[in-house]
Amino acid sequence: MAADALVGDVARRLAEPGIRVMPVKGALLQHWLYDDPTDRPLTDVDLLVLPQDLERAVRQLASAGYRTLLRPSFGAVVLHTPFGLALDLHPSLFDAARYRLRTAELFARGTEDTRLYSAHVILPSPLDAYAHLIGKFGSDHLDCRATGRLDEIARMASRIDLPAETVAEHLVDCGMRRVSRYVLPLVHQTMNEPFAAKVHSSLPFDPVGACIATLASSGLHNAPAVSRRGALFAHSLNDSLPRAARSGARALLHKIRRP
Repeated sequence: MAADALVGDVARRLAEPGIRVMPVKGALLQHWLYDDPTDRPLTDVDLLVLPQDLERAVRQLASAGYRTLLRPSFGAVVLHTPFGLALDLHPSLFDAARYRLRTAELFARGTEDTRLYSAHVILPSPLDAYAHLIGKFGSDHLDCRATGRLDEIARMASRIDLPAETVAEHLVDCGMRRVSRYVLPLVHQTMNEPFAAKVHSSLPFDPVGACIATLASSGLHNAPAVSRRGALFAHSLNDSLPRAARSGARALLHKIRRP
């Protein structure tokens, strides 16, 4: 209830200056994937806004009593709210060097909704939500122990009324052909979910990517969630080795610069 109230309040306040919001992660998935939303615990609420709207959104919310707590990474802003949950405002789902889920394209593919939160929001395409879950699993250095996250990817398949070949094509377009090779077999093996196996078999031939996914499976297995080894293998799952080097370098630079 607090999460829904927070999303609705933010959406209404940002509608005044014409800023659109897109709920992502837990605040959305608790409605999409669970019969009882309380089965999906939340510690914060994540909303996506267009990059050019981020600072205006922060100022608009500050005038309503929201308070900036920190700016953790790559443009995101965490705000204290009156609802007992922190608000994470994101200008993008991933760093631009990681994958290609561009914010403007996410909004263009999304659908308008006024029912879920009693306010006007843009809901992401289920195809984009599926891609986001896969990419986030890889970028968070997770392995087969993260059964809750694997379960959500498996559940998300039920909302996608498209052939596996179309889903695989979208993942490739989003720069996720290699992270998908790592994540989808885990979904199939751990959750016994056949759609993940179909999408995996529909990915284009990529022997280098297959080797990298195999190495990542070994390297990330039982690796600490925050470790140099985990980061190395997670970045190697980028779309290409040059992009992997770039995303890894950007993450390292951000870590050095962060207070």
